[in-house]
Amino acid sequence: MKNRECAIVQDLLVLYEDGMLQEESMQMIEEHIRGCEECMKIYENTGKELSISCEVTEQTEAEQEDAAVAIMKKLKKRITRKNKIILSVILTLLLVAVLAADSICQHLSGGYWGIVDMIYRIPSDRVEVTQIYQLKNGDIYCELRSDKKIGIQSASDWIIPDYAYEKSTEDVRLEISFRQVTPWESGNVPEMYRLAAVFATQRKGTVVETDKEITQYCREIIYRGKTEKDCLVIWERGQKVEEAPEDIERKVIVEYIRDRQIDKAIQECESLGWDSNKMIAEICGESQGYIQYGSADGEESVNFLLNYDTILINNIDIQY
Repeated sequence: MKNRECAIVQDLLVLYEDGMLQEESMQMIEEHIRGCEECMKIYENTGKELSISCEVTEQTEAEQEDAAVAIMKKLKKRITRKNKIILSVILTLLLVAVLAADSICQHLSGGYWGIVDMIYRIPSDRVEVTQIYQLKNGDIYCELRSDKKIGIQSASDWIIPDYAYEKSTEDVRLEISFRQVTPWESGNVPEMYRLAAVFATQRKGTVVETDKEITQYCREIIYRGKTEKDCLVIWERGQKVEEAPEDIERKVIVEYIRDRQIDKAIQECESLGWDSNKMIAEICGESQGYIQYGSADGEESVNFLLNYDTILINNIDIQY
């Protein structure tokens, strides 16, 4: 029966012949073959010859054990080193793939989403507008529903062409989008199938350098899905929309106050013929009016008179 060292060397002969072993391992195999008549015969049967003459020497059992252990240690080191190289290459390729995928997602979404958003963003065909009303001040209230759980909601700022930022314009767009929660966000983010939003349809401001008054009108409000073309039009200028009933008006006034848009809450109350001080006091749970004027929204070169941010309402079923 062949000893352990012979078995290892004979298993490695194929790698030796193909030059796949390190120089140190090849030298060890050559030394063994020179001193082992059986392994020499097996090697000669391959039709190859060693470059150095052979000298057959006898080895003790202890020497054979030591040689076998040495070969195994060197082989283990070689495999470990090789595995590290392979792992490094795989990790590098994965990183390159992730960066490439993120770049592609950015391109497809028009610069809006990265790879995580692209995967978890809810497409527009899974979202529908269930209610839409116009408030007295012209703002749009709408309720949206999705058959996928909504986790993260986001609303854009006023999207205006660069040339029109300091001018009166009707070329303004507002956007809203939803995405599902990621596994690492699960349990930390409330999820729902429905929510409401309030969009301003015009804003007034003054250009800082010239004191010129400008008015900017919203042209359309859209839901943005996964890509730049994946859109659902919620509202567009000229669209006929039903006037908001009193319960919706009251709900929005409450949200104006919560969002510190107090001036808009007062104006809406007065447009409806309601006592703004009394209503705001009721909403705030105070005995006197909650008055906070001058909530101007300063944006670089233009000072806007009020806060025109989009309001998102998660607790859609609460009665006000």
